[in-house]
Amino acid sequence: MGFDVSTLALYLWVLVATVRAGVIRLSDEHEDEMPCRTYTVNGLQYLDCSYRGLNDLPAGIDYDAQVLLLSNNNFITFPTSLKNFTRVEVLDLSGNHLSRPLPSYLQEWTTLSTLNLSNNNYDTWVSDGQRYTIKRLDLSKNKINSIEDDAFKGMSRLHFLDLSENRIYDLPPQVFAEAENLDSLYLCRNYLSDVPRFQSHSMRVLTLSSCQITNIDVNSLAGMTSLLEIDLSINQIETIPDNLASNTLQELDLSFNSISSLSDRTFSSLPHLAVLDLRGNEFRDVWSTSHFSSNPFLREVRVKGNRWSCEGFSVNLLLTYEFLTKEPPKITDQGSLICYSPSNVTQLSWQQAYIRTWHPNEATTESYTTIAVMIGIIIGIVITSFVCRGLVMINRPDPPRAAAETTVLNLNGTIPESRVDSVVMRVPLREEDLPPSYDEALLMPRLNSSFHSLPDFVDEDEEPARQYRRSRSIGDLMESRPRAGDRRSVRRTVEIHIT
Repeated sequence: MGFDVSTLALYLWVLVATVRAGVIRLSDEHEDEMPCRTYTVNGLQYLDCSYRGLNDLPAGIDYDAQVLLLSNNNFITFPTSLKNFTRVEVLDLSGNHLSRPLPSYLQEWTTLSTLNLSNNNYDTWVSDGQRYTIKRLDLSKNKINSIEDDAFKGMSRLHFLDLSENRIYDLPPQVFAEAENLDSLYLCRNYLSDVPRFQSHSMRVLTLSSCQITNIDVNSLAGMTSLLEIDLSINQIETIPDNLASNTLQELDLSFNSISSLSDRTFSSLPHLAVLDLRGNEFRDVWSTSHFSSNPFLREVRVKGNRWSCEGFSVNLLLTYEFLTKEPPKITDQGSLICYSPSNVTQLSWQQAYIRTWHPNEATTESYTTIAVMIGIIIGIVITSFVCRGLVMINRPDPPRAAAETTVLNLNGTIPESRVDSVVMRVPLREEDLPPSYDEALLMPRLNSSFHSLPDFVDEDEEPARQYRRSRSIGDLMESRPRAGDRRSVRRTVEIHIT
């Protein structure tokens, strides 16, 4: 019985696993049958069938979609079931193999505003006589080399047109004249040798970068009466014609060309020029400020990537530097205003090069001024020192009197010796304290005994009695006598200070 239960459980487990596998497999097959996804973003209903390898639209899709994404499939022609849509605002068919004109039913889509046909196989764009409500048309990355004069006549609402990365060599001047609301035109990466002379009263932005353009006609911009910006960067332009005319142009991009010089008349017919981009050209000589005398609204100049030469006398180094850098500055990167030659001013700014090389007297004067200031400081310190010393000498107390000459009187009868005394007398001697003169000494009474009979005043503390002691006269100096000891009286030198 246990065996039967376990076997039954095993069968049940295998059955459940098989059912689950089948469900999953059915779900995958269902997804293959319904490759398009439907979702809503910002109130718009999307139908996304991109990257499915479709040749036609599958059945059962939502025809109420407002944004239809059919990019990167295998459509050779417009799918026939497209006519079932009525609310489409954005149609993306980029990355397919389309090459035929727009189907007639698109003119019935009154809400269609954006059509993306980029990266297809169009080689021409012609007029089909129909009218569309399209505002944004993307025809970039095709193979278009020819456009009829009235190709955009039926797109009166067209606002943005992208024809970049095609094979356009030339365009007729009237090709956009009927597109009354065309605002921005992109023609990047084509093969235009000249700036097209379009006739348009609405175009405000024209982009012609990377088109191998070598020539600008003086009247190239005259037919675009509302043009505000033109991008001519990354071309092969070497010169800008004098009096390039436009009464509306505000931004001119000529960066990364081969332009090497300007004149006072280059921008004289661009009165509203506000932004000028001249980066990455071949300018060497610093411009004169007179080149921009006719451009009172100029507020930004870009010059990075030019190798400026500061060789030779040129006051433009200083004037143009101040013109571009004074408040408010017209150049955001002041590091681009540096000299690359000659070697003595390499990597210096225009202002520094002007001061150092072309006005050396100013630099010398500046150094002389510094030296003069240093000398003045030293003289001031010396004078102040002398004045302070003089004040100290005036205000200090009287110096002590000179040391009195000391006469050494040797009482032993030796010759007196005169020397500078070692003791300075602070209290002056009175007249009665002075020693007697010679005449006074003669009148003084004579001693009855020898001077040696006087008691030894240096031995006053010893006992007075001495055996066999008597005074010695001059006559018995050589006479020997016994004494109590071998002690002799100490004779002292008496110093008499004479002031």
